[in-house]
Parts: sequence; C-alpha cells; structure tokens
Amino acid sequence: MKKIFLTIIFAITTVIALSKPAHAIQFDVVVLPAELFSVCDNYFCFSEPSEILANEVIQELDSYRGINTVDLATLRSYFVNNPELKTETEAMLENFEQTEKLNFDTLSKISKAFGVKSTIIISCYAITDRAATRRNLWEVLEVSSAFKITYPFNLTTTAVLTDNVNSTIMWSGKYNKTVSDTNGYFLALNQAQAVSHLEKIKQYFKNNVSKNISQNVHLRFFPKEIRTFTVKKNDDSNQPHFVPNALEQLSQPKLLKNFELENTEDEFIFDF
Repeated sequence: MKKIFLTIIFAITTVIALSKPAHAIQFDVVVLPAELFSVCDNYFCFSEPSEILANEVIQELDSYRGINTVDLATLRSYFVNNPELKTETEAMLENFEQTEKLNFDTLSKISKAFGVKSTIIISCYAITDRAATRRNLWEVLEVSSAFKITYPFNLTTTAVLTDNVNSTIMWSGKYNKTVSDTNGYFLALNQAQAVSHLEKIKQYFKNNVSKNISQNVHLRFFPKEIRTFTVKKNDDSNQPHFVPNALEQLSQPKLLKNFELENTEDEFIFDF
C-alpha cells in the first residue's frame, strides 16, 4: 500500500513539473543610457532624459520572466572601480549619441565584465526645426528660457539592442515627440515650470516609450511567447480578433502610429 501511495505521489509530481512552462533560458542584459556618467551638469540638476528612460526600461524588463537586468547604480559602482573601461565606455556612449555608431569591441568588454550577452543603448537629444544640431534637452530648456525662444523642440530617442557575441544589432527603434505647449513655447522661467516639463517627459517615457522598447526586446528573446490581439471598434462582441501581422506594429510607438493615421496635430503637444 505504501509503495502504491509513493508511486502515485511521484507520478503527480512528475506531471506537475512537466506541465509548467519551461523557462530554463535566461537572458541577462545591460541597459546603457548615453548620459550614464553625467553628474548634475544642467542648471536644474535634473536627471538626464536617457537615464530616466533607462530606469523605466529596466523596471519593465525585470517584470518579464527570463530577463534579468543590471541596475544603473551597480553599473556606476563597477565603472568607478574600473577607470579604464569607464573611459572607453564613456567615449563609446558619447560617439553613439552624436553619430549613432556602435563600437562592438567596447560592448564585448562590457558584456564580459557583467556576464551578459546583450546590451540596450539609449540616447535622447533635442533639435529644432531651424537647426539640426543635437543638444541636450535641459540645455535647450535653459537656452530657450534665457532668450525666450518660442519655437518648439523635437525630442528624439534612439534605442538599440545588440548581440555582443556575434557583434550584430538585434533591434533598433526611434521615437520622436514635439516638446511644446499649444502656443509653441518651451520655457521654464521658474522652477515650477521646469518641474512641469520634467514630469511630462517622465510620463511620456513611462507610459509609451519604455513599454514599446521592452516589448520589442522581449519579442527578440522569446518570439514564440508573444500573442497580440485587437478588438474591432464597431464590433458589439467582446471577443478579441487575432491579427497575424500585429507583431510588426510593435516596432513603431502606438501614439506615433495613431498620430500618422488620424493626423491629429495636438497628439504630441504638451498642455500647460
């Protein structure tokens, strides 16, 4: 009787173990904001946009099973103790921010240092419709406030997922947002206005860009686990309808796609 009982318990345990989805594959990734080494070098002492977004992406990726990230504090701490790699990484990030070119030799060293195979590099810069020069967002805010420049600025964000073992780009995405109120102003004549800009940038990164980046990264690591559905607007039923090519839409921000389709001029305009 005892043998039969043990046999049944063993069989049940085996079935449960086999029925659970296997997640033996684990992907470790390092997220590198272009301004990783910037230390409060703007007048407002705000965190840099790429750092704000990197933290949001790290939180999103950590919510997925099978993906681990390295927090920015750990990254900085390691680089402090390895000045040679820090100098090389800083030069690589600065070059990427200006030219969007990658140095896979440096990325390979970073991968070995942190025991990962992939990195996500994030950069943010601001330009105007009157000049193509890339500038830091908070620098633009200071300049516009000082000289009361009234034309809007475009915030461009670039994210690249790399495979540092094979020195290839697995995925890349670019996001654009007009930073202005409905009157075309981008000023911060006092601290309250500056903080208002900061909070709206944070919400834009959190609710849109970070989620889109994380979905695309997860898709590259676990393509078979992604299932996307949509519900027809004029359909009275609540049944979701599968869209075969829906995954392709992940490469473009949802708000940007809506903006292009509906042509709503105020889609990306900040309201004050």
